[in-house]
Amino acid sequence: FGRELPSVWRLVLDFPACVLMQEIGFYYSHRLLHVPYLYKRVHKRHHEFTAPMSIAALYAHPLEHVASNVIPVVAGPVLTGCHVTTMWVWLFYLMYVTTTDHSGYHMPFTKSPEFHDFHHAKFNYNYGTIGLLDYLYSTDSTFRQSTAWKRNRILFGITPLSKSIPDVKEK
Repeated sequence: FGRELPSVWRLVLDFPACVLMQEIGFYYSHRLLHVPYLYKRVHKRHHEFTAPMSIAALYAHPLEHVASNVIPVVAGPVLTGCHVTTMWVWLFYLMYVTTTDHSGYHMPFTKSPEFHDFHHAKFNYNYGTIGLLDYLYSTDSTFRQSTAWKRNRILFGITPLSKSIPDVKEK
């Protein structure tokens, strides 16, 4: 927490560590919240919104908020001992990603909300934030076979991916 700003190199080292710590903390706490006993009593509140919207991103039971939204977010900065400026960049990034993941809109040059939208639609898939642990545990297997998977990319243009990759009609 010194007065000097961190070097770009230090930011480049600390930021991915924060992303990884958040993925680990969020994935395991979120998956635990899907155990029927906890889901019914704690996490169901967040899933009342099957079509996510930004205002509901942090709509959660207090226990869930601490276990999934606070501890995983602060774990990276605490464990890396990063500079307060890096922490603010990290928090800004998280607020932006959380808002866009729950917006239902795929904005140009940003991460797709398809991964998290699929979780809200199907409940038992895609527990993580970046998908690393979902890939390792195959909790994204159904998602990988869906049209949403094909749209789960950064959009480099203004044509919606729902136009260029339309839904497949089931027979």
